[in-house]
Amino acid sequence: MLNHEALSHAPARSAPRVSTPRFGHNQLLRQPACPAVSLMADDQIDLEDLLGTKRATMPRQEPERIRWDKTLGKRIRRRRTQLGLSMERVAEAVGCTYQQVQKYELGRNAIKAALVPVLAETLAVPVTWFFESSET
Repeated sequence: MLNHEALSHAPARSAPRVSTPRFGHNQLLRQPACPAVSLMADDQIDLEDLLGTKRATMPRQEPERIRWDKTLGKRIRRRRTQLGLSMERVAEAVGCTYQQVQKYELGRNAIKAALVPVLAETLAVPVTWFFESSET
């Protein structure tokens, strides 16, 4: 029969530590024997590469809407700089912050339809200018 008191007071034994090689960021990783197998950050082998089951990924294209927002934003920035206007001045005329104007120009945010006439007046362009197709 086991003596539970003896077990509870016995010193705990731990498994022996096995050291694993660590690489500093200035040391090169060892190359695997098979050139198709790639090593990951912690010297791990990517099994999908090894087994040949990794799917080829197509470069993801931005949706047309996002490309249009970026193109329009570039045109707005070009027109704003042609007129010598600052982002703050455009933001004041439109009724938003300069950060929002920056987002419009970078294509991160779409321009609201209600802002188009005000923005057209500020940039001294017709409203149809926003809907013209142009290459950047």
